Amino acid sequence: MPSGSASFACIDSVILPVPDAKAAAEWYVNEFEFRIGRRGSKEIDLRIHDGETLLTLTEPAGSQHCQPLPPLDARGHVPCFNFYSHWDDLHCGWLRSRNIPVTETMQTAYMNVCEMTDPYGNVMGICHEKRNSLFYTPATGPVPPMFHRILAVFVPVLDLESSIQWYADMLGFELVNHWGQGADLKIGKGETIVTMIVMGEELHRQALRRMNGQAYYSLQTSSIHDAYRQLSQIGATVEPCRQQDGVNRFHICSPEGLIIRISEKELIQVVST
Repeated sequence: MPSGSASFACIDSVILPVPDAKAAAEWYVNEFEFRIGRRGSKEIDLRIHDGETLLTLTEPAGSQHCQPLPPLDARGHVPCFNFYSHWDDLHCGWLRSRNIPVTETMQTAYMNVCEMTDPYGNVMGICHEKRNSLFYTPATGPVPPMFHRILAVFVPVLDLESSIQWYADMLGFELVNHWGQGADLKIGKGETIVTMIVMGEELHRQALRRMNGQAYYSLQTSSIHDAYRQLSQIGATVEPCRQQDGVNRFHICSPEGLIIRISEKELIQVVST
């Protein structure tokens, strides 16, 4: 990791806006057997099977309205993040039988992908990695869960090389795969990757506008105040470091305008539902 970068352990959560975190948590637990990891005043963290990265359901603050998470590029099969499924059919038939909207499956040499929409309008991907994929993970049991973990968060970029450099130098990411119009990066020993997708100026502008200044993923650090000082020095922070429900956090902005949450490392205890 570059000496000037902040120290991050992993992508600790992907963030879904919902009007009511408790009701949304019940839906996700009932439909997909996710487990509640932590309850806060405005957020509930869900565990996805034995995956490291949490699904954070967050209610709007104050008088703000809930704005669901849109795809970065609907026609290009680019959601903000995706679930890893061991099942090559992506459970599309079952999801439709539950009245959960699902797109048609796109098949490539390395994966099958589609997108589903939850009852709150959030769009998220489902991906089955084939055996010849760099990110293929074999199932450990005879009947794998519907979703195994969060595979990737997707980042729209205009300049791929400068974006890779910034993520590496400022945040400590490592490049693991580069295919010309995109790249995969990892942070520390974290299992969830960042996948950069090159977009034209107008599509990139639309993607950022849909985000409405909201972060959709969070990096975890064991030294939040050091991280805040380092990132403040380069002008990346957009707010003071503050505490919510006993956890310190702040937000940064990439040179291309994407908001990222930085969260303090915390031991999450699983509680009964």
